[in-house]
Amino acid sequence: MFSSFVGASSSAHSGGKTHKQSSSHGSRRNNNGGHPKSSKSKSQRPVIPGTASPSFLFVVNELQVDYEPLPGDGQPLTDQWLNLMPPEGAEAYLAEVVGTVFRYENGVVAPAHGYRWHRPAMGARGYIVRVNQAGVIDGYPADYKTHTVFACSALLPMIVTDRDASLGLTFLRRLCDCDKTHDENYSTWSQLHFQAADRDREGISYVNSYASGDPFVAGKDSSWIPSLVPSLYRNTNSSIGPSRGLSGDLPIIIALMGFHGKPGRASDVFMNHDWHLNRWSGPARASNHLPKSGESPRGLLVHVCTDNLVDGQPDDEQNNLAVEQCKQMIGYLEYGTILVQG
Repeated sequence: MFSSFVGASSSAHSGGKTHKQSSSHGSRRNNNGGHPKSSKSKSQRPVIPGTASPSFLFVVNELQVDYEPLPGDGQPLTDQWLNLMPPEGAEAYLAEVVGTVFRYENGVVAPAHGYRWHRPAMGARGYIVRVNQAGVIDGYPADYKTHTVFACSALLPMIVTDRDASLGLTFLRRLCDCDKTHDENYSTWSQLHFQAADRDREGISYVNSYASGDPFVAGKDSSWIPSLVPSLYRNTNSSIGPSRGLSGDLPIIIALMGFHGKPGRASDVFMNHDWHLNRWSGPARASNHLPKSGESPRGLLVHVCTDNLVDGQPDDEQNNLAVEQCKQMIGYLEYGTILVQG
């Protein structure tokens, strides 16, 4: 359906996008803290290949975490092998270093001028907003996915949850009776897993946050190991074919790239165009900015939203691109294309 989106354009992005297509499907604020919710139109036109550029907005924030144990706790939270873990409660997330909002369009990443991250306070939900020249919020692009990724240690290199961990209610699944005390409002940490593709897409590793698939990549000799994915996940089966690329959940892939930035400077990776035309051109080695032995884990929050607002037009149903169609395009990028070649 989206075959024309697979080939990335080589033209540079200017940073200010003007949409050609409009729809009656937009994003609106609800009465719960001003957070946007999309309203559904009665009819939606299918996306026709070539009529809209595959694009989305994203931000990478560095979480500032207090690892001191809570009163009454003997030690910081660890897994069953005593690897230091991110705290469960929101009170341990003290602040965040807010990154630049970027736009991905046709494989080109550039700052999304006129957009910024907005969070009223730690413990409250945050989201990307559009602001006018006076700095006043005038638009709310629709959310797509939010993930938190922590680099913990050499023995627990990456863990991920499909939510904003700074809101609390995250826990480590220990496969014991204590899990029964947690309800659906909680989310769990998982190590990286990679779903296998069908025969037409052999060698593509689809990373996910829900422990589906294998704890190793699909092909051998991946160009993005150990630069993005730690060597622990390398496929050691000599009979498999070569790796063709990395794809899957966008926030995870973006976070893996962001760890190449110095603490608090994850945005530098994207400012430097280390991810360009769906190729990783940053360091081929593992990041120098991952925690060393005895150091506290490092956490990145990645928020991805649709690029459904039309430049120069109010955020309303008559002007915005259809949210579901925008989400469909992003989903196709994740599971119908290769986000990192090799």
